[in-house]
Amino acid sequence: MGEGIRVGLKYCGGCNPEYDRVALARHIEESLQGKVAFVKPEREGVRLILAVEGCSTACADLNAFQGMEIRVIYNIDGGKRFIKEIRAQVESFADHGK
Repeated sequence: MGEGIRVGLKYCGGCNPEYDRVALARHIEESLQGKVAFVKPEREGVRLILAVEGCSTACADLNAFQGMEIRVIYNIDGGKRFIKEIRAQVESFADHGK
């Protein structure tokens, strides 16, 4: 499968983080190894943007990504849901590719 789905990773400013955002992003990428590759959001071939917010204020400016698929997570549970969602998408794609 190569590097997997290219996900543009965008962080908020970190003014009020309620958890370690970088550690969560690292955990997500490790959990989805081979299924996703986190890249700069501006990189060519990005399929979706993952905004990793430090709290529910979710203040990261996402205007530059208008028209793109965007997922916003602002806690650890959101990270877990993102992992499950991507795994399900990859499995569904694999099933349809047979």
